[in-house]
Amino acid sequence: MARPAPLVIRVEPKVPARIEKDENELDITDLDPNLVLIDPKRPKEERRKRRHVGWSGALIGLLCAIGGLALGRAGHIWPVFDVFAQFGMQFVLMAASFSLAVALPRLKSTFGLLFFVLSLIGYGLWPLIVSDQPVSQEFNLPAGERPLKVAHFNMFYVNDDLDGLTQEIERLDADIMTLIEFSPNKRPILDRLRIAYPYQFSCDQEPECHLAIISKYPISSPEAKGRWEGPPYIQARFATLGGLTVLGVHTTRFPHSRAQLRQVTALVQNLQTERGSVIMMGDFNATPFSRVVSTIEGGAGLVRQTSLPTWPTGYVLPQLAIDHIFTSQNIRSLTPEVVGNPTGSDHFPIAMTLAIPDK
Repeated sequence: MARPAPLVIRVEPKVPARIEKDENELDITDLDPNLVLIDPKRPKEERRKRRHVGWSGALIGLLCAIGGLALGRAGHIWPVFDVFAQFGMQFVLMAASFSLAVALPRLKSTFGLLFFVLSLIGYGLWPLIVSDQPVSQEFNLPAGERPLKVAHFNMFYVNDDLDGLTQEIERLDADIMTLIEFSPNKRPILDRLRIAYPYQFSCDQEPECHLAIISKYPISSPEAKGRWEGPPYIQARFATLGGLTVLGVHTTRFPHSRAQLRQVTALVQNLQTERGSVIMMGDFNATPFSRVVSTIEGGAGLVRQTSLPTWPTGYVLPQLAIDHIFTSQNIRSLTPEVVGNPTGSDHFPIAMTLAIPDK
């Protein structure tokens, strides 16, 4: 019996169907082997990292502002911390700027810093803008009151622009004005102002007492102190103004917060013996956030009428409100405070019109 022929099965290799590929499409085999492939997770990680940096920068700015405000408040317990209170407004602006930046979707730190810088510029421009507004000088006062324009000017001890200082004092045209850092070289100013201000009193010849008061009303019982436990001050009474007492004061500057507080405490004790209306003007080297100012307001029962920044005059953007006018509670303001021209000083002068008791 013949053997059957073996069965041979031929398996043809499958040829993959040719896929037409658009000439603009590339697959992995078309890439240049020298190129570095990009991990699709990497951009997400970078985005998360950038977002984290933005958050951290904004939060750090916000925490620094809150910390500064807290340290300023601590000055009411430990006087040495009162130096932080001098920059209370800057910390408030910083906190507001970074709080706003935290709500933004990106670039939080950058926008927080930008907002902060712009707010500082705006704060510095504030006194200049409000001082350019016209102020009405017509007052309908009730019986028993009269208007009195007052001004204060820290002239800067080494400032020798006597012509400019004289012209600015005449332009402000206050009824009573206190002059701080009135150095001996400025005495010719008094002679030049003799017609406009016939009543004058200065203590520039006494040690550490470089102050002056000029007035259009007669001065009685002038007094000045340079070296004592309190700050240098000059004082005058005005019998024709209902017995009004006007003081010019110049405290020591921060960071000597303990010495400032000692001076102001002595000043308050001295004021507690005063009877009648009081106007106190000067360079207190302390902002409204400080313990120094609150001690004057609370201890002497005086009302602070001022809040505009007046120092420094560099770049015409003052940042610290350290020149003030305080009044007794029976005196009210008739016009907002304005700043004048520094004319070589590192302080802007301040002026305003008050309603004082006529008797």
